Amino acid sequence: DGNRRTTGCVIPLRIMISVQGGRQYLMAFTPGSGRIRSFRTDRILSVTPGEVSDRFDALREKLDGMRPHMWGVSTQSRSGRRTESVTFTVRYAADEQYIHHRLERERRCGTVEQIDGCTSRFSAEVYDVSELIPWIRTFLCRITEIHFSNAAVEAQFKQDIRAMYRLYGLEGGDAI
Repeated sequence: DGNRRTTGCVIPLRIMISVQGGRQYLMAFTPGSGRIRSFRTDRILSVTPGEVSDRFDALREKLDGMRPHMWGVSTQSRSGRRTESVTFTVRYAADEQYIHHRLERERRCGTVEQIDGCTSRFSAEVYDVSELIPWIRTFLCRITEIHFSNAAVEAQFKQDIRAMYRLYGLEGGDAI
């Protein structure tokens, strides 16, 4: 429900901005859940300052330690695992080295390995692998292999590809 209102006490740690849409998020520790969570700043209706937390430095350090596994602002997986992984391989023409360079440039917390002159592999270990789906889709015509540790995300991704192939009357949707 988009009109649901909640109140709570949090320890604000950092403002992060989405590189895709420019949306701003407050990263904050929620004492009730004992977790660091993200809150869209455009959905925060009001703020009442409280006491200064003596835990701020330790919590900010914890958030900084989490950042190597954050693709976006999610700090927990949907599968219940601590982190989830994704690996995909792309193939491109010899004159399309920009594809490999794009992977390198946009990899964030992932790694890129050049398999041969026309093949690269991207891998990442993140809190929520579903955050990568929109970016991964931009490589669809080039993906030769893809694996997610979250079976539900992988099944949905592959189901979406098959549906797209059917929609456009194409063959090969089962290749991925």
